[in-house]
Amino acid sequence: MTKVFVLVISMWGLTAEQVWVYTGNQLVLKEKFYELEKCESFGRKFMKFDFNKFYTMKVQCVEDIDKQI
Repeated sequence: MTKVFVLVISMWGLTAEQVWVYTGNQLVLKEKFYELEKCESFGRKFMKFDFNKFYTMKVQCVEDIDKQI
């Protein structure tokens, strides 16, 4: 079976215990990738600026659970 990947940008918050936790907010690019390397290459095109030390965004390529091509 062909693997399909999507680019996900998720929001993370830092707890009082200094642990990063997912806040429940994310963006998913509608474009699908059929090669993990192409997805990761696209994800590296983003520039990240963290002005609030308690929040960050994570760019990840994950396998599409929907798998509709």
